Amino acid sequence: MEWTIGELAERASAALSPTAQLNGRVRDVPNERLIRWYATIGLLDPPTSRRGRVALYGRRHLLQLVAVKRRQAEGLTIAEIQAELAGASDQALETIADLPSPPPAPPAAKSESTRPRFWAKPPRTTHPTQVNGVRLAPGVTLMLDGGRPLSPAALADIGTAAEALLAVLREHDLVPDPEGNQS
Repeated sequence: MEWTIGELAERASAALSPTAQLNGRVRDVPNERLIRWYATIGLLDPPTSRRGRVALYGRRHLLQLVAVKRRQAEGLTIAEIQAELAGASDQALETIADLPSPPPAPPAAKSESTRPRFWAKPPRTTHPTQVNGVRLAPGVTLMLDGGRPLSPAALADIGTAAEALLAVLREHDLVPDPEGNQS
């Protein structure tokens, strides 16, 4: 039997959940990131196979993962666990991991048929909003939500305030220079 990394994490969590009492320095259940790290430092064997880009893990990986967490629960450091479990036989891992027989199944996931489909939801009703645009320069328009018309005084104040922004945009060649100067 082979599992994806997510399924391996779920099975390890199910095996550890009834007895997991760690010392607060380590996570009580492994996640995918932790599993990858354990494989990188040699606590877990490389995946047994791949299905496309998906790595697959077997029972030995589950034994290794649960054995590491059990030893951490006993207060051993990663270095001590590496020294003990390096090259350990399946029988030794079985003893340390102390898995129920058969291995625990992961918690029941939602079936595909019970998961809501985003495309099946009725469309959300939206109310159109009027947007005002103020042309600051060719290629630069300030968009303002709301339907209130702008007064000539407001337009003049926006134009004055926009000069600093337009200078920065010209400096970075994001809008053309109105006088045609090249930087």
